[in-house]
Amino acid sequence: MFYYINGKLAVCQPNLAVIDCGGVGFKCFITMNTYKAISGKETVKLFTYLNVKEDALDIYGFETEQELQFFTLLISISGVGPKVAIAILSELQPEAFANCIITSDIKRLTKAQGVGTKLAQRICLELKDKIAKTKASEGSELVPEDIPADDVVADAVAVLMALGYTKNESQHAVARCSADETNALVKQALRLLAKNL
Repeated sequence: MFYYINGKLAVCQPNLAVIDCGGVGFKCFITMNTYKAISGKETVKLFTYLNVKEDALDIYGFETEQELQFFTLLISISGVGPKVAIAILSELQPEAFANCIITSDIKRLTKAQGVGTKLAQRICLELKDKIAKTKASEGSELVPEDIPADDVVADAVAVLMALGYTKNESQHAVARCSADETNALVKQALRLLAKNL
């Protein structure tokens, strides 16, 4: 129903934002990452998801389309409701979340409130291919068969492609980095990509 809401930030709390649009305040549940991004701003734009229940219509708002995409993927999993999805995306930034899924980092996922080992395993199992096939940004897509498995460099490339970079950009950036752990490699590559290589 709503793709995004753009208006004056009337209320901003760690898990809640109220956006004033033409005198109507839209209550949006948000992640900690979104809270940090919008806190202190006068006007904001949140990409939204409307959750319809028998007794309520809840709006979930996100500062980026990418975070919204990961939210919708999470709630498609049995046992993962909006509150758990928000908890996961509050614990992990989008790039870290994609990294966890692709590398099956169960331990890191269980740091989120409401996520046990079995649920974390299910999330990784069900989302690994979906994240690989989901466009993280317009015109970009991760193609899993193009990426060698069980390799730190390949995992880092996969994460970057899931975040919207092309295969060439990802490989070029990773090739210029030096780290023996996927997360560290991704962070170094993101710094280079932010500087347009």
